[in-house]
Amino acid sequence: MDFKHPKSAEFYRYWLDLPRVGFAPSRDSFRPEQIPSLLPNFMIYEMISDDYIKIRLLGSNLSDRFGDAREGTNYLDLVGHERKVQASQALWSVVNQPCGLVGVVEQVMKSGLSVCLETVGLPLLNKDGGNPLILFQKNELDCEKRLPDTERENRDYLRIFSRRFIDIGAGLDGVQDLVYPSLAEA
Repeated sequence: MDFKHPKSAEFYRYWLDLPRVGFAPSRDSFRPEQIPSLLPNFMIYEMISDDYIKIRLLGSNLSDRFGDAREGTNYLDLVGHERKVQASQALWSVVNQPCGLVGVVEQVMKSGLSVCLETVGLPLLNKDGGNPLILFQKNELDCEKRLPDTERENRDYLRIFSRRFIDIGAGLDGVQDLVYPSLAEA
């Protein structure tokens, strides 16, 4: 797998080494203390329903820099209205297929600056058959700039450059990558 950020690759290697139950590791096998350098950029989503994806864990780096994202809130409340269905479907693909997800996005921070992020999401099984989880690592790429309109809210400015699914052994039937060729090199 080719990643743009070295910590994304480290995260993916760590996830691959976790013991599996089928195609995905159990939440119980995820030991964040084994990879302390990645902790500030972790997020865990709990997949509750098509319109409610709960933020279960938000790394300190992410909570310090990004607007309204907080543990216990609905991730989809941070997504612009026109993208909610697409965002929900992409995340549900990660747990239903199952597969991984790699994206490059531009997002506004609390400071008014926008950053390019490489986001890598991989499924985790919740204990005792609970709601499925997605473990994300979000790393800044070297393309920071100021937005023309610093009054925009986070949900109003999230531009997707690319979204690719990763085959983790179950195939990729029915999931589609999203790539904007002129922006994918970000």
